[in-house]
Amino acid sequence: MRKPILAALILATCGDASPPAFSTGAISTAPASTSGNSTSGSTSSTGTADDSAGPGSAEGQSTGVLRDVGTVEDFGTGQPVGCKGKVDLLFLISSLGTMVPEQKQLLASFPGFVATINEKLADFDVHLMVGNPKGTWAGWSCEKACNDDPQSCAEDGYQCHVYPKLVTPCDATLAAGLTFNAGSDAANRRCQLFGGNRYIISGEPDLADAFECIAKVGTSGGGPPIGDALIAALKPKINAEGGCNTGFLREDALLVVVLIIDSEDDESTSWPYQQYEAVIDAKGGDPNAVVVVGIIAQEKKDPPVPGCAYYDPGDQHKVQQLVRKFPNHIEGDTCAPTYAPYFDQAADLIGEACGKFVPQ
Repeated sequence: MRKPILAALILATCGDASPPAFSTGAISTAPASTSGNSTSGSTSSTGTADDSAGPGSAEGQSTGVLRDVGTVEDFGTGQPVGCKGKVDLLFLISSLGTMVPEQKQLLASFPGFVATINEKLADFDVHLMVGNPKGTWAGWSCEKACNDDPQSCAEDGYQCHVYPKLVTPCDATLAAGLTFNAGSDAANRRCQLFGGNRYIISGEPDLADAFECIAKVGTSGGGPPIGDALIAALKPKINAEGGCNTGFLREDALLVVVLIIDSEDDESTSWPYQQYEAVIDAKGGDPNAVVVVGIIAQEKKDPPVPGCAYYDPGDQHKVQQLVRKFPNHIEGDTCAPTYAPYFDQAADLIGEACGKFVPQ
């Protein structure tokens, strides 16, 4: 998978230069599918913490009407005037033990996502990162089992007493880009990414393999403070020179956040309104600079999908609250048979958002 495919990723996420990608009208989002079948529709919503260190630290309402951004001839380079050809994609994926089926669905859905975006080609500038959702190195759970039951993790490819020697401070930093996923159901290898960053950039020679390596977070450990991780990923210090994610977050890029979690966010010390405000503040107060995709747990309906996790009675649905605060959002269901339709819908929504976002 060569550079044109990566370029196509950004074209799909930022929209091509043809008029359909920037036609006026309401922003369309996808509702969750709680029956196990993906559906489409419209559910749009609007809504309304100190720097942590780099390595080793834990760190408006939209009308839905697109502005006229010109014709194909106006653009010259083929890049939409709004996002200027730059998109920062941040994935936060739960590694809770209940995420075994979701991990498989995510990885199985990605080829379809790539196939969709591969239909369009353009030279756009992408940053794609999977942030550490817990602020720990997940391999320690396997390391604890190495003496008593070494085969428990060895079957997944984990190397007892070897991998801990390879851990760096950033591997155990909240929201740092994951490049060494270890433990049950994880990649269990150090990801070698083009450019030497903790995130994928344009020019990655094997996008599919690189994405699988950083996105296969495994199922070791407890629930993640995914809201706190989102805030931490946007802090200036972790993105500054010398930080774990140096250069990931760019002021003039459209920010796309993808949350994949099948449980309530009980671990975060922040609340959805604070998380929302942190994201908008990080993008200069412009809600049009952000697109959020939440593939999240839903309330149980009959018949339930076997092996799927649902919200429990009494849950506050914090992640759902967060997702619905953003004017540009897609809400998906972790129990859906495939996530590819959510990525397809996100590509259209991101293209529309690019037409509205004008960096200052």
